[in-house]
Amino acid sequence: MKLPLSLRLFLIASILVFLFVIVRYLTKKKLNLRYTLVWLATVVVLLILLIFPVIVKKVASLIGISTPVNAVFLFAGMFILLIVLTLTAIVSHMNSRIYKLTQMQAILEKRVRELEADTLAKEEKTEE
Repeated sequence: MKLPLSLRLFLIASILVFLFVIVRYLTKKKLNLRYTLVWLATVVVLLILLIFPVIVKKVASLIGISTPVNAVFLFAGMFILLIVLTLTAIVSHMNSRIYKLTQMQAILEKRVRELEADTLAKEEKTEE
């Protein structure tokens, strides 16, 4: 499987732009380091597969896929499913944390109201 030079250059440029965006998001603190590592690993894997396309051909033949392009689409779909699953787990975790924080805030607000009421009652008693 030999890729045309123009396609290789386009893919390399695309991967480098993607890498730039990832690093920019990291430096602007729009992306957590933990999640950035997944995307950096993705960039490395894409570069390896671009430099050594024979890997895709061998993996495709090992799992019984006749054309390497179909294997690329299969792995891309699996990767997207993995990302969606990961994001779902993150959202679920954040949802439970928000629920707990809301409960804690309500408890603290109640305590503050009680303390204010006690303080006000004590002040009224001392004024009498």
